[in-house]
Amino acid sequence: WTAKLTKLLLRLFRRQGTYFSGKVAIKLCPDFLGRIGRPRTVIGVTGTNGKTTVCNMISDLLEAGGMDVLSNRLGSNINAGVATALIDGATITGKSKKQIAVLEIDERSARLIYPYLKPDYLVITNLFRDSMRRNAHSEYIASILTEYIPKSTKLILNADDLISSAVAPENERVYFGMERLEGEEEAPENIVRDIVVCPVCGRTLQYDFRRYHHIGRARCECGFSSKTPDYLALSADFENMRLKVSEKGEEREYKLISDTIFNIYNELAAITLLRELGK
Repeated sequence: WTAKLTKLLLRLFRRQGTYFSGKVAIKLCPDFLGRIGRPRTVIGVTGTNGKTTVCNMISDLLEAGGMDVLSNRLGSNINAGVATALIDGATITGKSKKQIAVLEIDERSARLIYPYLKPDYLVITNLFRDSMRRNAHSEYIASILTEYIPKSTKLILNADDLISSAVAPENERVYFGMERLEGEEEAPENIVRDIVVCPVCGRTLQYDFRRYHHIGRARCECGFSSKTPDYLALSADFENMRLKVSEKGEEREYKLISDTIFNIYNELAAITLLRELGK
């Protein structure tokens, strides 16, 4: 009730209030995220790059399909922002008014969110080296996610990213990826590559194809290799803006929303999640 009142006061002062009421709720009740009512289905989206775009894509598509979606698209993606979104979507008695939640979640906030709010699905877009002061190495972030992601959460992972695709190995998962597109170089030069050696044996990885950074298809003499995508982009027609995707062996065609490679990955992530939902 205090958090709801705080939200009302912020609106009276013409503030969006996307963070503060959640901060108040968690201050009063540290396990608030586990006590407030949650929608029947909770989808989380995390990763270094693209999580806002993917989160908004999924929310827009679900809303276009007639679903009442709870989202933190206007606010913070740490625990207080997630709490604020849940407060906004709850009745005065704390029960959720929404069918489904699509929540952008900061990678480092895993330890503050997942012990209390357990997503049914979690999309991990990718993991790259970010701010060294805040995130250290990308493998450190991967270890945080592996430790705190609930075992019951189904993962939607980028098969072309050796780091994020290895997160939480015991969890149920599906992979999305992209074939080498017409005109792409075999191995473009990159200043930074976040994974160079095999995580199993320590030998230098051999890349069959590297798209940018460490994104591509790699293998090692010991048998370690990139994952096989369940949802694979076969081709992108940039003239007609069409994307052809093999979905567990069945080919489908989609409107291509952008001609940039990283946004094709974002679109693939959204497609994979929605197909796994049965949409």
